[in-house]
Amino acid sequence: MNVKECYELIKGDYEDVKRRFLSDSRITRFALLFLQDDSMDALRKAMEEDNCEMAFQAAHTLKGVCLNLGLTGLYDPVNSVTELLRSSDLETAKKEMLWLEREFTTTYEGLKALGQS
Repeated sequence: MNVKECYELIKGDYEDVKRRFLSDSRITRFALLFLQDDSMDALRKAMEEDNCEMAFQAAHTLKGVCLNLGLTGLYDPVNSVTELLRSSDLETAKKEMLWLEREFTTTYEGLKALGQS
């Protein structure tokens, strides 16, 4: 799988990230760092512990990662959860986590496949 195909699979903005990173090899190098990012694990843990402040910080960090890497398919649910947590609506944020988990899995698996190509 090439970078463009990967970004299509994960609903990413390939054209935007290509303009910023200039080459597929640079996109790949930075996008694969996503696989090591622990923001999602921190978000899950904070949500399980009903820690709205920590959950917000983790979601906000993940949101920034999505923006930097052009991961628009994942950005939408992360943004939704971030804004709900910003307003301390933990219960609705937990419901939105289903959407976030689904998109996170798609993104993670897509980038993992890119790394194995």
